[in-house]
Amino acid sequence: MPLDDEKRRQIEQIFRRFLLNRVKTVRRLKLGDLDINPFLIRILSHELGLDNSGAIVRWLVGQRLERGTVTSFGIALQDSARVFSEGTGFEGADILKTKEGRHHHIQVKSGPNTIPKDLGVRIAQLLRSAQRRNRGSLALYGMCYGSKARVSSIVKKYVQREGGVDWISGREFWEFISDDPQCMEEIYEIAAHIGRTFKDPKGQSLCEVIEAKIEQLTKEFEKIYGKSGSSMWRKLLEDNS
Repeated sequence: MPLDDEKRRQIEQIFRRFLLNRVKTVRRLKLGDLDINPFLIRILSHELGLDNSGAIVRWLVGQRLERGTVTSFGIALQDSARVFSEGTGFEGADILKTKEGRHHHIQVKSGPNTIPKDLGVRIAQLLRSAQRRNRGSLALYGMCYGSKARVSSIVKKYVQREGGVDWISGREFWEFISDDPQCMEEIYEIAAHIGRTFKDPKGQSLCEVIEAKIEQLTKEFEKIYGKSGSSMWRKLLEDNS
């Protein structure tokens, strides 16, 4: 069953919102938000070419944005999976899916290596509780991407073996919640399309916003530390020690 227009629209909206939130994050970024570790910058300066203000600021901005981007897109993927839910599930379950007359309560995580031991135990407890409240139902732990070989030992041990909750990941997960063997490819193409066509309300792409921010922060950096050379390195250490 191919992705219908309404679900496609919802997923496109989720992906656009993700990029729009990234734009807002970049625009709010200040030089003081960057984690300037002078020792780390100095030891990487030769290998990564961090020998001038522009290169240093670009690297710092990239480091800052990467951390938040991974988390934010993980949430976007989970929200996209919830588009296929048939209703509100019990606590611990994000998706309710009916297969051959049986309810499946599914907890969704973005990838195969995203949970610590304590969370794995708690998820299994909540899903088993959902099963008890809905006799005859099944519980599943679903991951939006990742091959079976990449699923963490925590999931295998504390969710599946000790927790009694089976798991599915990647293509199998998307097919299960959508009844469409090509669902994962369709979601993938939606991501590609939104990435190619996205513009914020000001008509700028995320790349354009990032470049403008790097230019702005580089000028601020230069006023404090200078552009390059020994004086820059000395000032960088003095002001961050």
